[in-house]
Amino acid sequence: MVDIADEIYASRREILQSLFANKISAPDAAAQLASATLADDTTLEGALGRLWNLIIALAADSLTHHDKLVDVLVDISELPDEKNPPSTGTGQSENEPESEPGSSLTLHDMVVWRDLPTLGWTFRDEWNFSVNPNSSAEKRAYAIRRWININRFAALLMATEEPVFASYSWFALVTLRQALETPIDQMSEHDPLDAWVPAAAAWIEVLGVEIYEWEEEFPSGGNRAPGKGGPLWEGKHGFCKGRWGLWRERFGDMARGGRVSESVRKVAGDAEVMMKEIEAGDVE
Repeated sequence: MVDIADEIYASRREILQSLFANKISAPDAAAQLASATLADDTTLEGALGRLWNLIIALAADSLTHHDKLVDVLVDISELPDEKNPPSTGTGQSENEPESEPGSSLTLHDMVVWRDLPTLGWTFRDEWNFSVNPNSSAEKRAYAIRRWININRFAALLMATEEPVFASYSWFALVTLRQALETPIDQMSEHDPLDAWVPAAAAWIEVLGVEIYEWEEEFPSGGNRAPGKGGPLWEGKHGFCKGRWGLWRERFGDMARGGRVSESVRKVAGDAEVMMKEIEAGDVE
């Protein structure tokens, strides 16, 4: 887990604190963050990783500044493409070939800043989420709160409809699948329902109208099937009305069941109601 107090984040942390205090605008913060990142004393990949880790860590810690963090990421993606400097004889990472001076700066075929290189990969690492069942109540509560916040933040990024965040639908699918497509008695103690159900509900609350209309299907073949279902879903490897219906039913089962906590029942019930309202066209 990132220690945002570490000195390597200091310059960028100060910029974001100024943004949170309304001392600078999101576009100004984006430009300053870009400059600080390019001036970092590490590889481009390492510098970008530090920026993304800091932003995600701040979003995970609190909902308070989600809107500002969304704005600043959108504004970073709208900065002019960074250009390759005169030849230094090395690439931007150990696996990156040297590029033509003056051409758009890229990392793993992603353009800086337009494609927010490796941000999606940094998010993907967060989806290795689990809770240590032997941890203290305080640490467990913090891990769960952090997980719910990260899901809400990813949903807010998708809600911008910016193309750079379009692939984040996979994060929604993974969370909804884990929360709602496995019978309760098959859930691991490392994957508690009081983490996964509120995280899934956050996607419905923020992006439910859009998710209801999604028909995206994920490729499958060989050992890859990123859109496959859990034990309760054997249909399409992606989004569809049938899968949505299963999720709604499962929220309802949990809302009226006796095998989950009161807080999970409340969140699940609210999500079920919202999904019914979306189906009826009562939510825009």
